[in-house]
Amino acid sequence: MRYLACPDDKSSLDYRAEALVCNQCGRIYPVVGGELVELLPREPAVPAANRDYEIEYHRQFHRVFESGDSSMAWGTPESSSSAWMRKRERQGSAVLQELMGGDRPLNELVLCDVSAGPGNYTLSYAAHCKYVLHCDLSVDSLQYALRRSRRMNVANVFFLRVDYFALPFRQSLDRILCLDTLIRGRDHEKALLGQVQGALAREGRAIVDFHYWWHNPLRRLGLLPQNFGQNESYTRRDSERLLRESGIEEWRYIPFYQEFEPTNSSSKTLLSVLPPTRLLYEFGSSRSIGGEREEQVRSRRAAAG
Repeated sequence: MRYLACPDDKSSLDYRAEALVCNQCGRIYPVVGGELVELLPREPAVPAANRDYEIEYHRQFHRVFESGDSSMAWGTPESSSSAWMRKRERQGSAVLQELMGGDRPLNELVLCDVSAGPGNYTLSYAAHCKYVLHCDLSVDSLQYALRRSRRMNVANVFFLRVDYFALPFRQSLDRILCLDTLIRGRDHEKALLGQVQGALAREGRAIVDFHYWWHNPLRRLGLLPQNFGQNESYTRRDSERLLRESGIEEWRYIPFYQEFEPTNSSSKTLLSVLPPTRLLYEFGSSRSIGGEREEQVRSRRAAAG
């Protein structure tokens, strides 16, 4: 309970009679089937994005969640080619290595995926974490991930139906993922990045990714068939401008090559001339950055006498 907050006013919640209740506004958030909590704001908070996306977001927001046995999410192993799944698995392995490379053991931390989809990350990472929060708005994705977790007997993943523009957290999370999601346009990206940073605890870290424009410039220029719909891809300069405009001042850049892994010197040489598929960034909370700077100022003043 200490990780969650009311999505409307960020106040603490109490557990009462199979529901969560906001201590400030009194809103009641139902626990569905003992497995999932619906923590949606009063109204969808979606910012300006492409029109098709806005329509679908509103449709998903107003759907009623019911347990289902046949729903299918985007990006499931059953609906994807083996080659596509291998690419996703490579990215999953690369991100897990980054998560495990911190100064605190991952098995002591709470990991949250704010756009978790079918659970390709959350369910595979569960064995490495203290708890995992699987967050999504899509009813189909949540139904599918719930069924999948039961088959896998995963006990430490908790399912939350959220609007990721009004996340039900307030500076409480150790680690956050937001992958394959920052693709809808600048206003969408900045709003979501702001929510992610605001959900991080003081020592928390987030990993996000952008589709790299130069990975497939012929499609972006219209010289090959467009396969990205109305979605956006970014250059490194554009993605880092978005980070700054979202209030994120410091980050670590991690280029990721999804097509293959650098297993020998020849593949590493090839990577040096190919553009990455994804631009990954790791960053911390605004409190941690501000706190570090305040401490640096105090140290300099003390040294100066």
